[in-house]
Amino acid sequence: MCDSARCPQATHHPGHRPVWAEHAERTEIFLGQLGATRKTERTRLQAHYDRALRVVAEIDAAGATMDEESA
Repeated sequence: MCDSARCPQATHHPGHRPVWAEHAERTEIFLGQLGATRKTERTRLQAHYDRALRVVAEIDAAGATMDEESA
């Protein structure tokens, strides 16, 4: 899981999508299991979840752009 937030050379490609999608799915499940008193942990995990969704969306958007260019 390249960390493009910390490394300017990190990139995300369609081959990375399954890893990011699984990370988002597992994080969402874990968020649902946290108790109401785990606010700090929820905030941290929510940031990870949001980022994973953003990366997946960016990979999908890049793939759609490439499909349009080749059509």
